[in-house]
Amino acid sequence: MADPSTILIVDDEPALLLGLASKIRRRGYTVVTAVDGRDALEKIRSAPPDLVLSDVMMPPPNGFELRQILSMDARLASIPFIFLTARSGVQDRIVGLKNGADDYITKPFETEELFARIEAVLRRVHVERERAVEDTKDAARKDMEKLKQEILQNFHHELRTPLTNILLPLEMAANRRFENPEEQSRIIRVALSNADRLESLVTDLVLMSNIDQGNLNRIRQTVDLRSNVYAPIRSRMERYQDKNLVLQVEGPDQAVLSAPRREFSHAFLHLVDNAFKFSPAQGVVAVRVQPGQGGGATLEVEDAGPGIPLALREKVFERFYQISQGDTRQHEGLGVGLTIAREVFKSVGGDVQILDGVRGCLVRAILPDPQPDEHVYG
Repeated sequence: MADPSTILIVDDEPALLLGLASKIRRRGYTVVTAVDGRDALEKIRSAPPDLVLSDVMMPPPNGFELRQILSMDARLASIPFIFLTARSGVQDRIVGLKNGADDYITKPFETEELFARIEAVLRRVHVERERAVEDTKDAARKDMEKLKQEILQNFHHELRTPLTNILLPLEMAANRRFENPEEQSRIIRVALSNADRLESLVTDLVLMSNIDQGNLNRIRQTVDLRSNVYAPIRSRMERYQDKNLVLQVEGPDQAVLSAPRREFSHAFLHLVDNAFKFSPAQGVVAVRVQPGQGGGATLEVEDAGPGIPLALREKVFERFYQISQGDTRQHEGLGVGLTIAREVFKSVGGDVQILDGVRGCLVRAILPDPQPDEHVYG
């Protein structure tokens, strides 16, 4: 059963206020009273009622002024108002309605008429709010359906493109006699590059499934910087040969970190891949690694791209964010790289954040040292 509606009664005549409050309570409503506009304003702001029943002629702010003040507050503007006044002229009613009244009752009034007006206003507001909720749900359903279509279309593209670029070169390598071994090697490298792209996509899907099911691997292993971090980065850079990017690696050449090895390498590679992807031709991508004392590290990736506006620095961590840009999307990928990276680092107590960069976008990932009770496996 729904809780009774709360009605705030505002009147500077104590006898009328007391009598009206008693009648409305007996009708089953929750009643709050206020002796003037200032008192009403404080009570409305602290606990918004379902309806305000207000006298008009009061010390400032009067009833009309109270309604105008509330109309400027988005949280309170939709509270329905019924004005009570001894002024019965048509012009007075017009003024009341223009000032935002949902109804206008002149004194003296019949009690049953008052309750009929109250119930009519509350019923209308209830219907309008239900309609607004349904409209919101309908808009959300349409947006979700549009997003699903974008995801499916993009997923088809992301799978089909590398798969085609694997099968065609392998077919050429199997069925053609190459007089130039270098040409055959180039064809095979194209197939391998696209196989790597497809494998990365499959890994994304597996990790997203693990994240959704709450079973993301958190077991720490030794992570060798040279083989598990730097080598995959340099291999990934080959995809962007046509951009002639400059990679600057700042950090020890040999160091051992402690993290879920496969997940950590894949997550950090996403951060670097984003830098490659959004950097302009001949841009500089800086990768900085500062190992901690016990297997943790601070890792940064900075590019020379357009950067990310402050207002979007959390938004971009939402899954499929890139895809949801629809036809304006300019770069390949499912739009889950930053989602995966943050979840992987958070799984071991760290985080990934976007900061102000000197040149473009600066992403900092924190890998904390293992806790005393955490085991690190080789």
